[in-house]
Amino acid sequence: MAPEISVVVPYFNEQETLRFTLQRIAEQTLPAKAAIFVNSSSTDQSSEIVDSWIAENQARYGTQFQNVFMHSSTPSSSKNVGVRLATTEWLAFMDCGQQFQLDWLQKQYEFSQENALDVVSGVVYATGTNWVDRCAVAQTYGYRRKRPCLPSTLVRRRAFDRAGMFAEGRRAGYDAAWLLQLKKCGIERGINPKAVIEYMGTNFSASLRHLFLKSALYAKPSVGLQGYYTPYAYAALPLALAGLLWIEPAVALLLAAGYVAARGFAIPALKSRGLALWRERPLAALLGLGLVGLVLDCGRLAGTWQGILSRRE
Repeated sequence: MAPEISVVVPYFNEQETLRFTLQRIAEQTLPAKAAIFVNSSSTDQSSEIVDSWIAENQARYGTQFQNVFMHSSTPSSSKNVGVRLATTEWLAFMDCGQQFQLDWLQKQYEFSQENALDVVSGVVYATGTNWVDRCAVAQTYGYRRKRPCLPSTLVRRRAFDRAGMFAEGRRAGYDAAWLLQLKKCGIERGINPKAVIEYMGTNFSASLRHLFLKSALYAKPSVGLQGYYTPYAYAALPLALAGLLWIEPAVALLLAAGYVAARGFAIPALKSRGLALWRERPLAALLGLGLVGLVLDCGRLAGTWQGILSRRE
């Protein structure tokens, strides 16, 4: 008997990629019972595009498509809307702007059955589109590295029953916090390296200005997530360095040099598990990695402090 799966797709201003996502889900080799597209308060024509596609194509496919808006405005809340509306045993998550395989659902379900898993994630393969994007990928996902990700994930409903839903109102960090909850509940997440997704267009950020703003935007809501302490490290380390600069300037300068070496080489090499970026784009790697890493950290620092201060109000 074929499994009953609901695919949950949150979207915000995705009018350029929605038709592709709708069509890909419709043509899966293992058809979903339902596909729930959740409008995250879009301001463009995205919702109209989904409605139009459903009206034109629903009769051709067995998957029941829905377009819903319940005033959610963040990825975590929109995903939770889809989870609550779904009536199936299995739920799958996908984002717009992603290239994914026509047998994505089939691969994930078969992997879950072969390994007796309630949660199975695929991997994202990122390369970037220009020098900023490539360097940002190297500093985050890892350049030409396959990293587990929430989009592509298949979840049995009982995992949500035990671990709870995603943290509400979060743009980032909610996935890491939810994985911690799974671990606490003794629920193993499997990783299927054959379920690969790739970005359509920009992978992370195509300009330094956007990189700063995005880093700040994603860092702010990660503050206060239960069991997730990374933001506080971003807030504390610069203060510690400033204090050390006052007390032991030579040591502080040495640590600053270590930071430059880490952001300019060590971190992207570790994230990417290799030197592919240096081999393929030596000038971008040499001149761009340190700068991009600095902008990324400044954005995260700004967003983290915004999150800390907003929680004190």
